[in-house]
Formats: sequence, C-alpha cells, structure tokens
Amino acid sequence: MTLRDLSYLLAVAEFRNFSQAAEHCAISQPTLSTQIKKLEDYLGIDLFLRDKNNIAVTDACREILPIARRILDDVRSIRQIAAHASARHRNQLSLAAFPSLASYVLPEYVFRIKQHYPDLKLQLVEEKTHALIALLLDKKLDAALLALPVEHAALEYRLLFEDPFTLAVSADHPLAGLEEVDLNLAAGENLLLLDEGHCLRDQALKLCDPARFVEHDFRASSLETLRFMVKNGVGVTLMPSVAIQPEDKDIRYIDIRQRPSRSIALVWLKTHPRSALLETMAKLLAYKPLP
Repeated sequence: MTLRDLSYLLAVAEFRNFSQAAEHCAISQPTLSTQIKKLEDYLGIDLFLRDKNNIAVTDACREILPIARRILDDVRSIRQIAAHASARHRNQLSLAAFPSLASYVLPEYVFRIKQHYPDLKLQLVEEKTHALIALLLDKKLDAALLALPVEHAALEYRLLFEDPFTLAVSADHPLAGLEEVDLNLAAGENLLLLDEGHCLRDQALKLCDPARFVEHDFRASSLETLRFMVKNGVGVTLMPSVAIQPEDKDIRYIDIRQRPSRSIALVWLKTHPRSALLETMAKLLAYKPLP
C-alpha cells in the first residue's frame, strides 16, 4: 500500500465516479480501477460497492478515509518542513492574492518586503479566493491576501487594512456631481458585477439588494473591464478604494453613506513552519497601499 493508493482512494470516495476521479488524479480510468482493485485485494475487503449508476462507500472504507486523509496531510507537512529547511527553499516564499486585489497592492507589498528581506525570493500567485484557500490547506502556498471572513479552523490570519467601497459612475451620470451617495438612491441602476467565483461579486450582492438593483447581464472578468464599461455608461459598479484612479476624468468615484468596506487580511496555515516570519510580515504590510 502506497501514498498514491491512498490518494486514489480519497479521489474515488470524493467523486463517487471512477472517470472523474481518474481525471482528477491525471491517470486513465482503467489504471485507477486496477489500482483500487489491487488495494482491495491487499486489504482483503471491499472499499466500494459498484453498480451501473452508482458507487457507494462501504462501512470499512468510511472508517479508513479519515486515517488516509490524516496520513497524506502529515506527509505534506513533512515535505513542507523539509522544503523550508533546505538551502534552496529557505529564502523562498509564495504570496498570493485574489484578482480584484492583486494588481493594486502586490507591487507595493513586494517593494516593502524586499526592503526588509532583500534576499527573499517571492513567488506571486493570482487566483480566485476558493482556489487560494485550497492551495493553503494543501500546503502548496505560504500565505495569501484574502477578504474576511475566512472561515476555516486550520487557517490563521492578521488584519491588514479596511478597503472602503465607492460607487463608480460615468462622468455624465446624473449622480456624478454628488460627493456622497446613499445606496438607496442608486436603486434601479444597472449594476455591473464580476463573473461568478469572484469574491468581490459576492460582496457587492450583499451590499446591493438584488431586488432593488437591475443586475446587468454582462459579466466581467476583471475590475478594469468593469471600469471601461462604467466609463461608457453601461451601468454603475462598486469599486474598492485600492483600485480608484483619481486622475481618470471619464469616471467618478462617489463615497457611499453606508461606508461599506472589505477587510483584507494576510492568511496562512496555523501549522506553517515559518509562522513567526509570516507574523512579522503581516505587521510590515499592515497598512493600506495608496491607490
């Protein structure tokens, strides 16, 4: 029985489908089926009950699964400790952020880190929030800049700054002359949002009652696309203050009376072997970058 066997076992138990599990494991379906059958023969038990349309986990397999997860998690921890202890990795750190934050804060944060840790080699990652959390939990990422709340018992975080939202409208929009706006006054406007999976989309929907706003059919993949659409009068959007471009004359950023904001934190695994370094780094980064 090998670690690979355990990973195959967990994949089949998760997907309850040999084809999907094989694709997840990057092997062929016949190879996966053969390996699971070999594992069952080795253990002398059935791990799965199979029929044409369904795969069910046996009672014995259900007891084995948490042990298998724990073993693979411990192995990842050993690899992480060894990697950070080796000369090659000792001065490397992977830092990530989600798309509606990364390009606006990472350049300044990298500058700050390099000033204090000139020999540290940074690997930068940009991904959606759910993917970053998965990378942290799988020990494939050292730290990530995420919007709170991050609800996972295995993760540690330190608040860096509050990032207020503004209402972005075109320069010739009826609301453009206001210094401050109540979101209720903007009800009925075409609300432009990022595509599914972006945390900024979820935050905007929490702040703007979908029953009162008209959610536009357009879905953007970036804040810059949203900015362009707002400039051209397609609709309005919520723009985080780190992304404001005050010199742009074709768009107006209006303060919102309700003062909505997102809380940005540095997040890492509680068991990370370099937690002390990440704590120090959080203090170094703990103020808002200028737009």
